[in-house]
Amino acid sequence: MNARMMPAIDPSRRSILTLTGALLGVLSLLPTAAAAQQYAPTPAYAPTQENAPPPANPPPPAAVPAPGYAVPSGYAPPATAPGYAPSPGYAPPPAYAAPPTFAAPPSAAPTHSNAGVAPANTDEVSDFVKRITQSTRFDRTLGVARWRAPLCFSVEGLPENESTFVVQRLSQIASRVGAPLKSQGCSKGSYNFHVVFTLNAAQAAKDWFAHHRDMFESNTSTPSEINRFVDPSSPGPVRVWHAATLFGTDGQPLVVVDPGNPVESPPRLDDVWSLLTSRGVIGLNYAVIIIDGTRAKGAGLAPLADYAALAGLAELDLGAALGNDPTILRLFTEPADARPVSLTSWDQSFLSGLYHADQSPRNQRAQIVQTMAHNISP
Repeated sequence: MNARMMPAIDPSRRSILTLTGALLGVLSLLPTAAAAQQYAPTPAYAPTQENAPPPANPPPPAAVPAPGYAVPSGYAPPATAPGYAPSPGYAPPPAYAAPPTFAAPPSAAPTHSNAGVAPANTDEVSDFVKRITQSTRFDRTLGVARWRAPLCFSVEGLPENESTFVVQRLSQIASRVGAPLKSQGCSKGSYNFHVVFTLNAAQAAKDWFAHHRDMFESNTSTPSEINRFVDPSSPGPVRVWHAATLFGTDGQPLVVVDPGNPVESPPRLDDVWSLLTSRGVIGLNYAVIIIDGTRAKGAGLAPLADYAALAGLAELDLGAALGNDPTILRLFTEPADARPVSLTSWDQSFLSGLYHADQSPRNQRAQIVQTMAHNISP
């Protein structure tokens, strides 16, 4: 090739070379574009199943109460330990069923047990009065002690219905014979006629003495009198303790009495004998009557209430020899089929005569005998 052709060839070759270089550049980019088209970003991280958080805990099922306790089959409670005894409490004899309320007979007086009672003469009645009113704690020259303070009855040791029955019966008897009753009801602390039913009379008596020592010591002349109530050598079915003080003929105490503690000691006789003979008398103002259920010999509640009424409304000798005298005081000495079932006509006539007699001790017994002979005569 000559020299004049070289310049013409060089530019064209340069164009081809330039084009070839451009193509090569484009071809070199094609794999990169394809690779770019095939790339996908790494998917979002998902924890493995083993590391997944636990599902939310469902709420617990509603509580179901445990089934009630059932004693295992064949179980039997242990036998009562030898020597065990329940706490003292009086239970009426099994055959007794007390009415829910006390209904008095149409005559409004307790029934009297007088079947087979022969008419009494004055001598028999006089002997009866002497026997039951002698050897009492209060001197015989003062007459038969009776209640001068208004009565408020309290019964302990029985279920409510039976207690109400006894209180109503005591109140009825007292009202019938003329004993004073508190007119506006009894408030706490004013009860002064206590009847205690118990199966442990010895402990009950000791408790009363421990809690009311002043009442016992100020209303007695010798320790032996207290011992006959607290610790008698031959315990009977009923124990009675009376307190007394000096009352005027108007029925008001001559010794100032605290209404919250109505028990006052009787004055010394050698200090007040002139008062006794002129304008004062010894009168009962407190009584505790303990009935021993273990010695009651199955007596019913009504006879026991009547016995408590007679023994509590007057200061009597409960150990007197009564022979065949028709009286509730023989409740514990007679066979079951021969016991009086309530106050007899002799008992009620005695109480009526006592509460309607003159204040004078000198004439009191004679007036009681006269009233009795008149009331029980055929």
